[in-house]
Amino acid sequence: MPAYLETVINFDFEDLTIVQSAGGRFTPGRALAVVGPHTHPGTNLRFEGKIDSFAIFLQPAALWSLFRVPISIVSETHFDAAEVLGVPCVDLWHTLAETPDFLARTRFAENFLRGYASLGHSETATTAAAAVMARQGGRITVHDLASMVHFSERQLERSFLQEMGISPKRFARVARFQNALDARVDTPGRPWTDIAISSGYHDQMHLVHDFQSLGGFSPTRTVEQLGDSRPSALAASHDSAP
Repeated sequence: MPAYLETVINFDFEDLTIVQSAGGRFTPGRALAVVGPHTHPGTNLRFEGKIDSFAIFLQPAALWSLFRVPISIVSETHFDAAEVLGVPCVDLWHTLAETPDFLARTRFAENFLRGYASLGHSETATTAAAAVMARQGGRITVHDLASMVHFSERQLERSFLQEMGISPKRFARVARFQNALDARVDTPGRPWTDIAISSGYHDQMHLVHDFQSLGGFSPTRTVEQLGDSRPSALAASHDSAP
């Protein structure tokens, strides 16, 4: 699991995934979990037995805009989803468990999310700024981002730590890393040099350093280790997602 900014709602219907923390400790996963953004690598997932899983990847600010749950609560950790999202999410788990067809599961999940989206919750200045930063792949300065939401840089720093659980500079760094990672996942044959330039790195060595720091490995090895932690569909929709 490399660093990532999304919040993931994960549903397991058979044997639970085994989670190995950065410290090496193995713990069983949860049948229904909310996994917050992680800004450091080191967590590994091990699959044993019969695996039947479904996951919803929420954009970086969506936990707040949909469910009114501050992202900082789940940042760098995970919780039982029933404690965070309540009974409706548990009901969705039961519905999905009784629906083995993937496309049908997707429709149920979309209807679940649309029910919250229809409430029309407004964003805060911070979640709006985070959404812009994510869409631009970190290619906007903290100064410009603060000006956009009429904050000083110090105000933006405080608000990001309070609401997102991460500083805007760290958020931008992970967003740039994700943008580069998604570019390679979406187009496997694309040269790393080209990806580095288009993602806003100074050069390829700058990209390599970030991948080692945020992915735990060299760029190519990071992609090889991804598994389903960065689905190709998510990578393909990265630039165009609302």
